[in-house]
Amino acid sequence: MRSVATAMMSTLVGASMWSCGSSTSMPIGPSAPTTAAINVSGTWSGTGSDSFGPELVTWVLAQSGTSVSGTAEFNAVNPADGSCGSCHKVKKGTFSGTLSGASLSVTMKFAAGGDVPTPICVVDLTGSATVLDRRMMASYTGTDTCEGFFAEGKIELTREP
Repeated sequence: MRSVATAMMSTLVGASMWSCGSSTSMPIGPSAPTTAAINVSGTWSGTGSDSFGPELVTWVLAQSGTSVSGTAEFNAVNPADGSCGSCHKVKKGTFSGTLSGASLSVTMKFAAGGDVPTPICVVDLTGSATVLDRRMMASYTGTDTCEGFFAEGKIELTREP
């Protein structure tokens, strides 16, 4: 009786070892969930501020794979207040970036010229953003050829429906 039980146990152990070592074995249990790719295409609007004061911000973005491009527009919160910010916050330019998970690198370039109050000024801003569903929070720094350095830039945006 003991030899029959030993033989059965040896067979079960051998079969389980063979199936565990097999490369064609099926996984046991549920597989890990996959996360949906983030798509930032669309119009994002909100507010921001930096060392020159507050601003209204609009990004219109298109995404191809992980590459993001589009337009960036800054406007003064109060265009009639007479401050430097009321002029220097009015900018229309380009947006480019690369998406990695929920992180987006940010490059905004506002060239000289165009229909803005300070057409001789060139502004280059770089930073990063975090995408959280329909919200995006960004930080940036950069330069303005007329005003100097931008510091402590923060933007909070919401995707428009």
